[in-house]
Amino acid sequence: MRWHYRCLFPLPILFLFSTPATAQNPAIPCLGLANGLSLSFNNRVICAVPQIYGPQGLIFASPGSLFVGPLQTTAPLIAGSFTPPTQTSYLDAVNQTITSQIASLPLVAPAAGISLVFDQSLGVFVASNDSFGPIFSERASTIGRYRLALGFSYQRMNFDSLDGVDLRSFPTLYVQPDDAFATGTSNGVCNPVTNIPNCSRGSHDFLTASNRIDLNVSQYTAFATLGLTKRIDLSVAVPVLTVSMTAAADTSIVPNSSDPGELSFVDPPTHGTCLMRSGPAGSQYCTEAQFSNTQRSSGLGDLTIRVKGVLESWERAGLAAGLDIRVPTGDELNFLGTGAMGIRPFLVWSYKGRISPHVNVGYQWNGKSILASDIKAGAYAGDTSRYNLPGQFLYSVGLEAGVMKRFTATADLVGQTVINGARVHLIQALAPGLCSGTSSNPSDICADASPAVHEETIAGYKGTYEINNASLGLRCRPFGRFLVSANVLLKLDNGGLRSKAIPTVSATYTFR
Repeated sequence: MRWHYRCLFPLPILFLFSTPATAQNPAIPCLGLANGLSLSFNNRVICAVPQIYGPQGLIFASPGSLFVGPLQTTAPLIAGSFTPPTQTSYLDAVNQTITSQIASLPLVAPAAGISLVFDQSLGVFVASNDSFGPIFSERASTIGRYRLALGFSYQRMNFDSLDGVDLRSFPTLYVQPDDAFATGTSNGVCNPVTNIPNCSRGSHDFLTASNRIDLNVSQYTAFATLGLTKRIDLSVAVPVLTVSMTAAADTSIVPNSSDPGELSFVDPPTHGTCLMRSGPAGSQYCTEAQFSNTQRSSGLGDLTIRVKGVLESWERAGLAAGLDIRVPTGDELNFLGTGAMGIRPFLVWSYKGRISPHVNVGYQWNGKSILASDIKAGAYAGDTSRYNLPGQFLYSVGLEAGVMKRFTATADLVGQTVINGARVHLIQALAPGLCSGTSSNPSDICADASPAVHEETIAGYKGTYEINNASLGLRCRPFGRFLVSANVLLKLDNGGLRSKAIPTVSATYTFR
């Protein structure tokens, strides 16, 4: 049996270097082209938000063209899309923030919970009843030379907020670009918000939307820990994920051109439902519509390999150092992985006893990934170069306490500081004022526009933020060296992509 373990321990390392690289993805993952002839929705999860209005996003219908959007107009159109009022206000900002933060999902520590101690009266190693160890943290002790622990965990995450913004209800604002209409100036450039120089009536129409995003992740993780020596453990964690994302937008047209029906939704909308129609019978136009897009994926996540070694040990305390290596084996375009190599060195201090405190600190370096890019739909795709995912300083402090002979309770503060990551917040942005005059030609210059109006919308920016959770758990040893655990992560602040509570169950068996 000892020879068998010796032959097993190099296998995770061989797997690390033999794992094939993730297949090359197209430069524009949400292009939406099918056979170069027609448009279709992309079935990647990363495209659920960018393609909520269609394969090419929020654009105008163009008869005879591949570009078929949810909007139509009777005005002489030059540019065919609506844009955010600033470069950072858009559903794309939400998508970029989610994609860059999905890489920080909590993972159960792939270490054995049962510590084996030598019983001098029996002359054998027995399971310690002092503590069965933390769940989302490490302790300094190892499982012992040539001993093997195998385990499995399940986590369920229902994300409901992003940087404190409710994902179930948040606003967006869309205005037309400065050069949407040719009239007004000789070069066709104007600013419909300020009406300087005078813009056409049609450019004063804008859109508001109430949005909802449902993002659910189920994570199944198999993990193993092998004692290479008395002081060094090698662990591997292999997650399998199921990700479901639904985006919905209830979108209204604000007809500030004073020409009802000039701008309307295609009726019936592709991939949507008309909620309100206006105008005389027989010539009604759609002024409010709801659009939605759902994508789902399952598969292997990113493999994590951990090496931990004891630096110093005392009678009841210990100090250890470790290294996590995250291998990008998951499909990042379906939120199954990060698409980037990750390296995390860490230090652990712990104390053994009925009350067993512990402290973990580490820093996560991440490589380049398309998840750090600004992913847009179709022909309006943004910069899809690969950038570094933000680095993270990770920490945890807590304790385990022996409740009775076969039960221990655990409590931890589990946190991280994300360095200069993508974030969102709600702002007040300017939208064009009403053109109060009338005209038989909606493309006429608007010389009588009302002052610009303020509308709430979501915006993106870069910043450093904290993610802190309380980890509360109970571990039980029903027999022998078999350990079962139940835990819940409760959010303590609003930074990042969050779920109010993340339940976890796990089971581990330690072999001699």
